[in-house]
Amino acid sequence: MSTDYQSNGQYESEKDFFESFDLERFWYVLKRSKYWIIGFIFLVVSGAYLYVRYTKPLYKSDSIIKLEFQSEANALGLANAFNAQDQNEISGEIELLRSKLFFSRVVEAADLDVSYHLYGRYLTDERYKNSPFVVSHKILNTSYYDFPFDVEIISSDEFELTYTKNGSEVVNQYRFGEEIRTSDFNFLIEKTSFFTEDLKRVFYFTVNSRDALINYLQSRVEVIPENFSAKTIRVSLTDHNRFKARDLVNLIDSLYLDYTREVKNQALEQKISFLDEQIEKTEDKLQEYENYFERFTIENRTTNLNEDLNRTIDQLAQLDSVIFSLKKRIKDVQRLENQLKANLTLSLNPISIGRLPTALDQQLDEYISLTQERELKLGSYNETSYIIQQVDSKLTKSRINLTSLFSGYRKSMDDRLTLMESQRSALEVNLSSLPSMRTEFGKTNRVYSLEEEFMLSLQQSKIGLEITRAGTVTDNVILSSASLPGAPIKPQKFMIMAAAIVMGVVVSLVFLLIKYLAHNKVAGIKELEKLVNVPVLGSIPKYTRNDLDHTALVVKSNSKSSLSEALRTMRTNMDFIDAKNGSKLVSITSTVPGEGKTFVAANLGAIIAMTNQKVCIVDLDMRKPKVHLAFGGVSSQDGMSTLITKKSNLKASIQKTEIENLHFVSAGPTPPNPSELLLQNEFEDLLAELKKQFDVVILDTPPVGLVTDARLAMVKSDIQLYVVRADYSKRNFSKVINDLKASGQFCNITVVLNAISSTPGYGYGYGNGYNYGYYEDGVKKNSVLSKIFS
Repeated sequence: MSTDYQSNGQYESEKDFFESFDLERFWYVLKRSKYWIIGFIFLVVSGAYLYVRYTKPLYKSDSIIKLEFQSEANALGLANAFNAQDQNEISGEIELLRSKLFFSRVVEAADLDVSYHLYGRYLTDERYKNSPFVVSHKILNTSYYDFPFDVEIISSDEFELTYTKNGSEVVNQYRFGEEIRTSDFNFLIEKTSFFTEDLKRVFYFTVNSRDALINYLQSRVEVIPENFSAKTIRVSLTDHNRFKARDLVNLIDSLYLDYTREVKNQALEQKISFLDEQIEKTEDKLQEYENYFERFTIENRTTNLNEDLNRTIDQLAQLDSVIFSLKKRIKDVQRLENQLKANLTLSLNPISIGRLPTALDQQLDEYISLTQERELKLGSYNETSYIIQQVDSKLTKSRINLTSLFSGYRKSMDDRLTLMESQRSALEVNLSSLPSMRTEFGKTNRVYSLEEEFMLSLQQSKIGLEITRAGTVTDNVILSSASLPGAPIKPQKFMIMAAAIVMGVVVSLVFLLIKYLAHNKVAGIKELEKLVNVPVLGSIPKYTRNDLDHTALVVKSNSKSSLSEALRTMRTNMDFIDAKNGSKLVSITSTVPGEGKTFVAANLGAIIAMTNQKVCIVDLDMRKPKVHLAFGGVSSQDGMSTLITKKSNLKASIQKTEIENLHFVSAGPTPPNPSELLLQNEFEDLLAELKKQFDVVILDTPPVGLVTDARLAMVKSDIQLYVVRADYSKRNFSKVINDLKASGQFCNITVVLNAISSTPGYGYGYGNGYNYGYYEDGVKKNSVLSKIFS
């Protein structure tokens, strides 16, 4: 049930993802990122090409050897019992081929003492058996093994030898065939049949040490079972020189056939001798452990330390109980002695005192009887009478005797207590030593068991080796000798290039997906219609003819452009939104600066004025006025701020433009309280006066996402235009628009998408410089990273 739930949840998550996936936005991001995608693929493929071009090819040569085991056990009818032995033999042969012992034989047979290489522009090439010279050597300083010596051929007779000594470069010129003697080495460099007159190149050679050659073979030779049933193994060697790889594999094969005949029985004898030595050592160890167990039993008279430990703990508990009882009895006797000395009545508790000696018990009874007798006679006689004095005399004598008996009894109990505590101390010492003795005994016992098991395994291994020695001989055959490799195994050009293309595509797709997820700006009409709950009045294409440094009036010089046609469409749509006759009051706002509300206001006003309607554009953005820039003017001292405060008149504040019927009122001086000015009745009176004088009054308001001025003006307008700039306004700005619609104060609110590209439904802004800085930190410049992923 849990699995079904998880599956359903995953299905719903995938369904939501695909439903929210905007194919048009993805296509838009794809078109914008095409050069990045091409660049990624080009870089990855170029890197792969460089890797393939400048990586030395690696060749692999291999051969197949069939192992034949002829066992005398078949003649004895024991073949089935020895079938498993074949697999062990194959594993043994593989380990033999991988061993340093065998590789040392290969190193001795192969002519690899000196390696010759030719310097290329980027790589080096090993000249295997085709070097233009050969080096005879005697190394006197072992640090010069595996050390490069550069040889630059100067002429057909001379060369230059370069090497490093004590951190300094040594360069000397010699003749071919001339013996070179130094304190570190002796060389004789002679020409070979591969030497040509025009071969004036730089070579280098290294004198290889034995260990280096063995390590080379161990790292390059691979021996694996080819087919257990067929008893075949594959011997492979990889090298940058294919001729060298083939020759070494053939050498390994031929040496192996000879080597197995010589070494196999010798190896078995060595193994058996080693096992005999180990068995003897193990027997000595076992004898030592057995002697230890005998001594331990004699000294401790036990082999069960757990039982001794439990018994000691019980004895300690019993002694603790006796000691506690003795201490209590001694305390009670001391109390009775003190009562006797103080001539007090004895408070005798037989349970706590326990059983007393007979003499003490009789004397105690006598003393108690005299005490009781005195108390009875005091009822008839006074203390000065003769009878009472006689009784007191007897009590005094009895008290002296009783004190003496108590003292002796207490001393005997003290002695007994001392004895008990001494016994307890001895038991504690014994108890503290028992765990360590038990641990040592147990550890020794475990080691003894392991040695017994090891002894058994050694004997079994010895028996197996002796059976192999007695019943098996090898008769191996090379089924496939090493051939000359054709194509290198590395680098695989086709696979690398194909993988590079795939990787480039994957990287590009990942980059594209990141850009798609990071693209949080409105890009087109369809996307905007999905985000907002208000009608879209129209869209304005990006103005690309000239770069705009600020808001500008462009419809006059481009009256037949697509931008002008888009504004005419908006003008027509506005008549459908508010079909009533009379003057119209239109407010234009946006969420943040830079979305083009002033640009739309100026050019939309110009388009409307071209229909012989009187239009006035009012700049209500008194913090950052822009309207006057669209008409090439300056901010007048008479404007909205002075009109509302009655410091100027309307007639003097209205300015004409170069377009007939198009006027504007600037913002005027910046007041300290723009919002409060719009709340005054003078503002409403001013709007009413403007509606009387003009057919259309366009209010360019501040961004509604930053200040409240725009809301105050929008409430009083007939049509509210909300400007959204393509590829500039963020998608979450739609929440502001939807909130305005949900408030119910704006019945004719519509959205205008500004600066869309020629691509249907998607676009960019119309100018890099058209930014609207509302405050000093109004619009931050995008970082390089944000530009890449925007």
